[in-house]
Amino acid sequence: MNAVAEHIRNLESRSKRLKEVLENCGWEVVQSCGGVSMVAKPSAYLNKTVKISRHSSGSGEKTATEQIKLDDSNIREAIVKATGLCISSGSWTGIPGYCRFTIALQESEFERALDCIAKFKSIVHVVN
Repeated sequence: MNAVAEHIRNLESRSKRLKEVLENCGWEVVQSCGGVSMVAKPSAYLNKTVKISRHSSGSGEKTATEQIKLDDSNIREAIVKATGLCISSGSWTGIPGYCRFTIALQESEFERALDCIAKFKSIVHVVN
């Protein structure tokens, strides 16, 4: 029974941490009542044109800059291109404008996901 209680505490802690990171990065988080995922709207990014610098995989040198006007249909792709983080888009969740994040990951993957969310905020340059 202690293992189950510890797992529940771990998931609660992750949920709080993910919510905090998302909100600090301009996402509007839907209040969760439990479970292993969280839904949030990328309010700070929708309908903004952004520049994402692409780097070659081996050298780390900048190879191109891509401009994208972010919306529900491409926010997921922009995050993947910019950070490598794969989330579920609004078309997958069935909630237009909202994306889904999971907390049911290995600890190292969860930490990487939090870093990617913050990285996306820091590397996206708003054009308009």
